[in-house]
Amino acid sequence: MSADAARRDPNPTDGIRRLVNVVKVLKNLLWTLVLAVPPLFAALWSGATAIANGAFSPWSPQMIDMDVYRRTAEIFLVGGDIYNVPDELPFIYPPVAALLSLPFTWFELATTQQLWLVVNALFVIAMVHRLGLTGWRLSLASAAAILMIEPLRTTLGFGQVNIAMTALVFLDIVPGPRALDRLGLPRLPQGWLIGIATAIKLTPALFAVYLFFSGKVKPALVAFGSFCVATVVGFAFLPQASMTFWTRLLEGDSGINTGLKYFTNQSVIGNYIRFSKENPDQIPSEGLLLAVLVGAVGLAAAILWERNGHRTFAVTLCGFTTLMMSPISWSHHFIWFLPLIALALRDSDLPKPLRIVAIGYGIWGAHAPFNEFGDYYVYEKPLDEFELTPLSLLVDAGSMIICIAMFVLAFGYGLVERRRQGYGWLPLTLRATEKKRAGFEARESDDAEADAAGAAEQDSLAGRNPADEKPDSDADTKPAAPRGTGR
Repeated sequence: MSADAARRDPNPTDGIRRLVNVVKVLKNLLWTLVLAVPPLFAALWSGATAIANGAFSPWSPQMIDMDVYRRTAEIFLVGGDIYNVPDELPFIYPPVAALLSLPFTWFELATTQQLWLVVNALFVIAMVHRLGLTGWRLSLASAAAILMIEPLRTTLGFGQVNIAMTALVFLDIVPGPRALDRLGLPRLPQGWLIGIATAIKLTPALFAVYLFFSGKVKPALVAFGSFCVATVVGFAFLPQASMTFWTRLLEGDSGINTGLKYFTNQSVIGNYIRFSKENPDQIPSEGLLLAVLVGAVGLAAAILWERNGHRTFAVTLCGFTTLMMSPISWSHHFIWFLPLIALALRDSDLPKPLRIVAIGYGIWGAHAPFNEFGDYYVYEKPLDEFELTPLSLLVDAGSMIICIAMFVLAFGYGLVERRRQGYGWLPLTLRATEKKRAGFEARESDDAEADAAGAAEQDSLAGRNPADEKPDSDADTKPAAPRGTGR
């Protein structure tokens, strides 16, 4: 048959095959949309009702932090001073965050609120997917996390940025299936999202330190570079506000120091002020020193577990370290309970005592019992934290106490794990022999390809994932055991 005849008489099976493929794509898309309904509805419900006096129908949430972002963007557009708004909740982020708040002014308030809740729900879905869940498990787990974990629920109620900040870091450096790889989009260098998150909220800077001392120097430098670029952009568009923010910060003023002793501030410094009854309007040097010591233990534990091949757990430890070290860590900042609970339930390679502590900490954080001391959501019950009983102070400090216990336990087991693998006690340097034995060299060079291959093995966000039956979400980062360890 000639070529012209072949074109006039195409193979009918080709058309059938294309039709079947189109039907399959439409079926997967429809199933994905169905599975997205539970977490999206959970986010919209929580955003509308988590804060007192909010309602889902008629739509009337109390998203006071989103109101701050929207107001700040409007002040920027008219050339006002974003840090000088008397008798209003202050804007405490770096100036570049004001630029990123501009989309909050593009729509009517109700539409903006709903779109922001949808975006946050997608961030939660993305993190749970990165942990290895797909299909109906992904849908139900994401919805359950939003409804049952207090920091997630309250972040949505306030319209806060905590979920977004955690997701930027988590999706940047935690291995696992990546839905966007299916679109064939090129990956940007690891670490750049951490830099952007740091430019918005500063505390993620600790992740760059964690990466550097874990032997991942390039991502650490990329994080520093993207932070510098974003900060320069802030200076370019808001020079006076930038000078105000950074000068004030160097003088020890976070812009909200008056909230240091508030009972939902779960940081080391917040607890120290409540116990010591120090001046609640400034950071005490002793409390700062204690926060640094706790942070050092948490960071060391994170580095150990990264070197031992458990990157997701290491990143989670570093996330809690940022919360302990920050002067103010409201209870709704603790989004890291999401991966912690997932790891404690699914990662059988973690030591059992450590998993038990993590599960207990997750239950504590999901309930946040210290909120019973006052009406956290209405602010109508006056509470003097200096008048709390010793027992109440201990309950209020429960999050810090359990977190420190987790750091110490993780550090100890991290050392034991190193010895079990035949390494030196402390990973002061990433020696060539250790890299070779742990498989770091191959993983560093093939990191993107390995993650992409892992994603290709997933049928789709709506499909069945064989990895769901695997209890260890970190399996692809475990180093190969050296000879003689019995592994």
